[in-house]
Amino acid sequence: MAISVIRSETRQKRKRGQIDTIVDLTEQNSVIGLVNLSGISSKALQGIRSLMRSGEVEAIIKVAKNTIKTLALEKTNKKDLVKLIPHINGSCAIIFTNTNPFKLQKFLNRNQVPAPAKAGQISPVDVFIPEGLTNLDPGPIIGELGSVGLQTRIEKGKIRISKTAKVLSKNDIVTEAHATVLARLGIQPFKVGLKLNTVIESGELIDGSVLDIDEDQIISDLQQASLNALILAVNPNIVYYSVTATPFLLKTAISQAMALSLSCNYVTEKTVDLILLKTVKQAELLKKEALKENSELKF
Repeated sequence: MAISVIRSETRQKRKRGQIDTIVDLTEQNSVIGLVNLSGISSKALQGIRSLMRSGEVEAIIKVAKNTIKTLALEKTNKKDLVKLIPHINGSCAIIFTNTNPFKLQKFLNRNQVPAPAKAGQISPVDVFIPEGLTNLDPGPIIGELGSVGLQTRIEKGKIRISKTAKVLSKNDIVTEAHATVLARLGIQPFKVGLKLNTVIESGELIDGSVLDIDEDQIISDLQQASLNALILAVNPNIVYYSVTATPFLLKTAISQAMALSLSCNYVTEKTVDLILLKTVKQAELLKKEALKENSELKF
């Protein structure tokens, strides 16, 4: 009975300690969010935490029971954080940082960690097993390697994969055989990372999907929009002067002025050579026509 009471008190003390830690972290950080832990192993999470300690983004991830997280958010002085409570469900953790949430999600996307293939999951990429000598001893494993399409031979008492082979295509379902072979070869073909489900910054609740942006696509869209605006600005029916459009409009105006000067034979410093050249060509044509009429003419 006494042991049971001691264990109960220990659990309560540990629970209070977890709550106090989360409350303290909410006070020390301006951005608090929830990250999805589904499919993230303890080893993978440890790797992500290590990247956060050594990378350009500093953040702390706390894993606790959902009831603990809820009690802590209710206790904090930052009353806006209660907005996160309805989003605490399933396997999730709280993340604390003073980093801009867009920068944080970009960091998380860029710093994923290797993960093993698991039977039943859908392969997100093509998976290749390279040619080379393995550390595997000959035995039943040869049959397992062959079952996923690998050609093998014995070399120096070990199994050698004779030829690089694609064992999984993107969107294939990973079988037990695939998972076993990849694990035996020490290959972790996939990558996993954390995604922000919901974040609160300065009292504003932000959905994680808003933070996951494609920077390359945004840059491409901006470049195309800039080009479209330039085309519209230099359109003869619009002619809108701006820092970007003015050089093009001036070039067009100069070309039009030159063409008008040449058609009118208006001599300027810029057109005199062209007008003389045009006059010479016209004289040559006139000479040819005259000679057609009278070949005896002398010029």
